[in-house]
Amino acid sequence: MRNNSILYTGIPVAAFAAVLVGTALTAFGLELAAINSALALAINVVVVGGAAPTILRWRHKPTVRWLVHGAVAGAVVSFVALGISVATSA
Repeated sequence: MRNNSILYTGIPVAAFAAVLVGTALTAFGLELAAINSALALAINVVVVGGAAPTILRWRHKPTVRWLVHGAVAGAVVSFVALGISVATSA
């Protein structure tokens, strides 16, 4: 039988990580997009690409896997939000 207490504590941790990463990447990207949209895209891709190898190694560790899932979800939502923002402002 699976221990549900891990699930119940992991989901809020993942949600918090998603909000934190999503907010940080979106704010950073919007400020850079005010200067140059291509620069904002390039720098965000470099930041996420640079963090990806470490994040992918951490996803198999039980203590930080929920943080990894949340960070990935936050980054995806941030890129979608930035894409919509840039597309509607152009």
